[in-house]
Amino acid sequence: MRADEAMTKRPARHRRGLALLAALALFASLAVAAAGSSAAAPNPKATASVIGGHNATIAQYPSLAYIEGLQATEGYACTGTVVAPRVILTAGHCVEDIESSSIVQPADIAVVTGISNLKKIEPTDVSQVSEVLAYPSFKPSKLHGDAGLLILAEPVSAPPIALATGADAALYEPGDELTIAGWGIDEEATEHAPDQLQAATAPVEEVSRCRRGTRVFYPFFQPKTQVCTLDAPEFKVTSCHGDSGGPAIATRGDGTPVEVGVTSLGNGTCNPASPALFTRTDKISAWVQSWIDATENGGPTPRIVIPKSHIPFLTTERAEELSEIVLEEALGPRFAHAQEPTIKCSRLAKARVKCGLTWFQGPDDYYGTTTAFFAIRKNIVLAGVHYTINWVDDHCYFHTDHPQSCRVQTKHG
Repeated sequence: MRADEAMTKRPARHRRGLALLAALALFASLAVAAAGSSAAAPNPKATASVIGGHNATIAQYPSLAYIEGLQATEGYACTGTVVAPRVILTAGHCVEDIESSSIVQPADIAVVTGISNLKKIEPTDVSQVSEVLAYPSFKPSKLHGDAGLLILAEPVSAPPIALATGADAALYEPGDELTIAGWGIDEEATEHAPDQLQAATAPVEEVSRCRRGTRVFYPFFQPKTQVCTLDAPEFKVTSCHGDSGGPAIATRGDGTPVEVGVTSLGNGTCNPASPALFTRTDKISAWVQSWIDATENGGPTPRIVIPKSHIPFLTTERAEELSEIVLEEALGPRFAHAQEPTIKCSRLAKARVKCGLTWFQGPDDYYGTTTAFFAIRKNIVLAGVHYTINWVDDHCYFHTDHPQSCRVQTKHG
């Protein structure tokens, strides 16, 4: 099987243990345990990182929050921002398990504020979470509305960051510089995750280039609710596994920093030549404010919705595109330079399409099938393609008296 496309920014295995949850448990119970008396928790996954970033301090980004949690049996890490003394904004896929459509339990998530170096975390920096919320319009399978909130048991002193509203449309113009910040992998090849907060800037990309740049790994780009950045022409800066939940920060005309995006997803290989996508905060800020009012000011409690996951519908056009991408990678110039290619697809199920293909290249005739599909595995929406391609020498098969003696070669994947 070829798993070609990671729809979410689910993280790779991270080198840190779930130190925050362990520290929180000890701090909350005021227990003193002998070293080695507690079992090690699973390693979290890195979802907060900046490729091409630089060391940053909490004084520069005082609203940044580091998050660790558990989904099912796997650990992970995310970034968030303080938007009120007891309210942390992060990504929806950081608070909901996509496979099971279940919200992470408050006891399985912890938040650190007020620090920039993860080696310097003290128990008093760690906050307990009392409620975990997903944006009601979050669509887990397509990552539309990818936002969530953590309500803390006690207020923190970190200053809240302002969120973009409908009055901030000018901050989403192509070319506007946005700052991304977070902890985690800064080199995808080695999965190196620095302990020091990282930050970098990248410009907003125009909608048409966002569509073209994401079509291979994410065909659901929605400019009304998402914004993308692309560090062109340098191609040095991007988010990586993930920056999930971290901020994209702009500056208003009066010099006020404002969060305009929540880091959502990007190319699975963290390639800076591919766009990074963010949930637009001007589309979710009213919902966030309703929870700030309820939490901080005694306002009415908003309706709680648990978004449901489902495998996306696979169009025949997308199945054809995925088949071509996979075959070009598997067969190289034998497919990339195909002559008179034909492809005919038929639907097997909502998320599974089978295609028959023929072409010739050089002396050989090629024929075979692909089966393209969407699937949710390990909290990632994947696109995959199975294929069987055969080829035979054209002259031998069609211009001799013994075609059955011609050698037929086959490649599976």
